[in-house]
Amino acid sequence: MFVLGTAGHIDHGKSAIVLALTGIDPDRLPEEKERGMTIDLGFAWLSLPDGSEVGIVDVPGHERFVKNMVAGVGGIDAVLFVVAADDGWMPQSEEHLQILDILKIQTGIVVINKIDLVDPDWLSLVEEDIKSKTKGTILENAPIVKVSATQKTGIQELYDQIVKMIAQITPQKDIGKPRLYIDRVFTMSGRGTVVTGTLRDGSFQLGEEIEILPRKISARIRELQTHKKTQTKVMPGTRVAMNLAGVEKEKIQRGNVVAKLGQDQSIGSFIGKVDVVSTVSHPIKHNSTLLLILGTTELLTKVKILDKDQIPPGGSDLVKFECSERLLARIGDHFILRLPSPQITIGGGIVLDVSPGMIKRKDEGSISDLKRRVSLNLADLILSELAKEGLILKKEILRSSNFSQEQIQSNLKQLEKEGKIFSTQEFVADRDKWNRAAGQVISEIENTHQRFPFKIGAKSAEFSSRLSIEPTLLEQMIKHLVKEGKIVQQGAYLRLPGHQAKLSTEQLVLSDKLLQELAANPLSAPTKDEIVSRGPESELILLFLIEQDRVMDMKEGILLRKEDFEKVKNMVVEFIRKKGPATVSELREHLSTTRKYMVPILETLDQLGITQREGDKRTLAQR
Repeated sequence: MFVLGTAGHIDHGKSAIVLALTGIDPDRLPEEKERGMTIDLGFAWLSLPDGSEVGIVDVPGHERFVKNMVAGVGGIDAVLFVVAADDGWMPQSEEHLQILDILKIQTGIVVINKIDLVDPDWLSLVEEDIKSKTKGTILENAPIVKVSATQKTGIQELYDQIVKMIAQITPQKDIGKPRLYIDRVFTMSGRGTVVTGTLRDGSFQLGEEIEILPRKISARIRELQTHKKTQTKVMPGTRVAMNLAGVEKEKIQRGNVVAKLGQDQSIGSFIGKVDVVSTVSHPIKHNSTLLLILGTTELLTKVKILDKDQIPPGGSDLVKFECSERLLARIGDHFILRLPSPQITIGGGIVLDVSPGMIKRKDEGSISDLKRRVSLNLADLILSELAKEGLILKKEILRSSNFSQEQIQSNLKQLEKEGKIFSTQEFVADRDKWNRAAGQVISEIENTHQRFPFKIGAKSAEFSSRLSIEPTLLEQMIKHLVKEGKIVQQGAYLRLPGHQAKLSTEQLVLSDKLLQELAANPLSAPTKDEIVSRGPESELILLFLIEQDRVMDMKEGILLRKEDFEKVKNMVVEFIRKKGPATVSELREHLSTTRKYMVPILETLDQLGITQREGDKRTLAQR
């Protein structure tokens, strides 16, 4: 399925040509009928010899309605570019061609209309002028067809050229990411809200749950139509009317987008490459406010030029757009830029990054990385994204792009084969960044072993504060290094495989003394605070004993040697088993200790699942 669009100056006969071709009058508004000019978008369709149909979007030619024109041609495959023989090339002819060029419309046909109003010599001059004006544009090699829409002269030849052109156009791909930029919203009696647009990038089915962005409104597809024919499924490249259940007309508007539920996210900023039209009189300046049109979305945006202070006519640069409202955009989308006043088209470009984050102007590294994206080569886009983000879920990488999941996964496999990326079952990372991060983790553990040989290893919880590694990347890195046997995870600590925590000869003597002190009176031994207050050496030795699981560190700083804790545990269990549920006081008396020691001991037993609290008593936990 394909969609054609009209383009050209006001009153050059675009709507009349559509009517002559299709028998359908695209001017639907009363005001358009009265004034004899297209104000908003009009729609029709043309039957082809094989029985298929081509949608036609008729756009306004008046300078005041160029934004409506852009909304119409954003989703077309080819254009019928109309120039009236009596007027010749006009200002809106020029602006419409600039817009078609910026949007990279595939191809088109130039239609010289109203040939019945001029003599052959004048017609030849108009034709030569058109060839001159279209040189270097998408219409440079376009066929030129001469017609009179009112007299039906040349309409058959135009039809034949359309059939020939359609046969040569590359159909729009189904990448599994459907979106319909809404160009009309209205209600129908007995049916409710209806939206129309040109479907891109995927298909929709009857009864499907959808989402309207950026409003985040959920709805259900009640009915689907293409060219007034009911469908159960609609494909990309078709004009679609969609009857929605669960949403009121007043809550949506042109520029909103119908997408699969949970498929896309709206954004408030993005980075794009901007090309300025060579014929404008002023440059685009840094921090200026422009009108951005993407699909049918139109909004004001602040322009942050990344490499320069301005972009001259005919120039280009990378720009960060800070938009006045949220919108849906994907990497690879084309957009138009216009001055808010006077409203003229000054440029446009292509979306390169939809999650730019913080980026410094004139930062050579960031700008160089962004320039890798300009060609829209998928492998370069993947590597650029990984360089920026570090580690990305495979299913999330370049989700907001005009590439299918199959294309992305195929490129990931090739990049992994080439050794440029590192991949786990769920994640993918830049190979160099992954290797650097792995080196940092191992180096940090080695340094900890050298500085604190008495420690089991480095605490993994402290890594993120000491290393400049994204938390998710660090988490996956540690899992992978443990799996490969390059490091060992021991509780909350990470160590190298050959490392054994050890004390010096002098420290071993102090350690034995401390253990003897704890053993002398287990249930009235010094607390953690009391031992730490003796000095750094005592604190270090106590930490070693705790890490080695030789001393239990309980609440309120109560300490017990591991073997003493086992004895106490057995005494508590035996007492409850014989006497039944027991209070803290009963157990304290049985163990000949104080509440200060008994409560932390019982809370530790609760945490270990040995006992459980029921009211003010302890019972044995169910196992």
